[in-house]
Amino acid sequence: MADAHDQTISTSAILRTVLTTTDLRQVQEILTAEMAQQKIQALIKGANLDRVCNRIYELAERGDQETRLTAAAVLGRLAAVARGREAQVFARLPEMLTFEPPSLDALKGDERTYAAQSLRHARGGWLPDYCIRESLALDTAENARKELFLTALTCYDSVSSTLAALANHASSLNAIENTETRYRRVRRIFTQLSDALREWQGAVGESPGLALSDCLEVFLRGNSETADSQVSFSVLEGAFAVLARMIEMRFSHALHAEMYAAVEQGKKAVGGFAWSEYIAQSEAIVRLRVDMLEAALVIARQNRTDIRIMGALSAAFGSRAQVGVAIKRHFKDARDLDPDVREWWSSGGEATSSRRTVEHKVGNTEDQQIGALLVEVESNKDAMEKLGRDAIPLLEIDDPVLASTLKRAVSGYMEMAQIARRLARMRKLTTTSLRGARVEYNPLEHEMLGGHQPGVRKVKVVRDGVQKEFAGKVKTLVKPWVEPEE
Repeated sequence: MADAHDQTISTSAILRTVLTTTDLRQVQEILTAEMAQQKIQALIKGANLDRVCNRIYELAERGDQETRLTAAAVLGRLAAVARGREAQVFARLPEMLTFEPPSLDALKGDERTYAAQSLRHARGGWLPDYCIRESLALDTAENARKELFLTALTCYDSVSSTLAALANHASSLNAIENTETRYRRVRRIFTQLSDALREWQGAVGESPGLALSDCLEVFLRGNSETADSQVSFSVLEGAFAVLARMIEMRFSHALHAEMYAAVEQGKKAVGGFAWSEYIAQSEAIVRLRVDMLEAALVIARQNRTDIRIMGALSAAFGSRAQVGVAIKRHFKDARDLDPDVREWWSSGGEATSSRRTVEHKVGNTEDQQIGALLVEVESNKDAMEKLGRDAIPLLEIDDPVLASTLKRAVSGYMEMAQIARRLARMRKLTTTSLRGARVEYNPLEHEMLGGHQPGVRKVKVVRDGVQKEFAGKVKTLVKPWVEPEE
């Protein structure tokens, strides 16, 4: 009983000191000591937490911006042991940090981490840029850097926007004259960004692969040949860890070649010989290879080829021959693939496929014939309307006989068009309405003028197709005609 009584007196005395001191550093020292002795819960029990927090805010308001940054660190330390009462701790923090605080370098040791954690609860237009600048400026405070990235990701609302902000502020690293020292900083930046992404569950954003490539290009700009190769390799490992995490977050991006732009950028930055050495020892590349092979399989199952994805695979494996071996192994159990498509991928993109000439046949079913008629009618609609609207009135003046003949022809077309549309409605046929559109090429859905061309991704629809509804499902009867987009 006596010990409990003495402890209560001791806690009351400590609380009294916290509430009466005018030195914020002393408050921090007291809290740190109480945490070390595992007595902090008694100090902040019940309403005492609000009393301690209010005192910290009061001292912050009396001081300058550096004092407020110190207060943010103290509040972060307090929130770490508040056991679900963090909202109480940070309730007034947005008011306290209305303006941009000084650099985290003004703090010491774990103070920077606690201050960075507090910034998650700050508001204001200064916050996004501040987090990016500080994440670049910190040397070895890795936990603080990670916290800054988590806040930046929330502010920018996507990975690609955060990467773009990093690239925009990358010039601040130019102050580090030694290339190896700068590269080590870049490695730590990518590593902590990757770690932050493992906790963050937001959007990847638009063109994240290109954003990462731009970021890597800016960070590796300069005399890379003067840096030790292992240091350069560590930068690539960090960047590719970010890439792998983005693919893990949104695999749909893995189906687009630009997602792997950083791989080719990395190869360009370190040079061909060093790149061969790097991919032979890299763990990140091993993981990316699996992602790329799986993306290639998904694309192949859509009866498509992609020469740019093949280029990224070649960079990751070192040669197209090695890509071919890996693809054959990865595609081994995929028995549903088109033989020509499988051959193209398995040859590393060297196969020319069957080079078959596509004959644009109407087909021998009634629906296909009606559909083909509907396509012809709709494709000539604009021309016939223009003829009746513009040409016939002029001919009635100069050549009434020819004008009468054309008028009957236009009238006959209109009647035929009505019959064709009526038949199409009866058979539940519709046009695809894609003429002039740019779409992704799929041999199962499109007919390529001049025959199938491997490696083509984007095509232009030059003639509509026809679809029919069967029991709630839509089936293509006449494929749209397409040509490669220039």
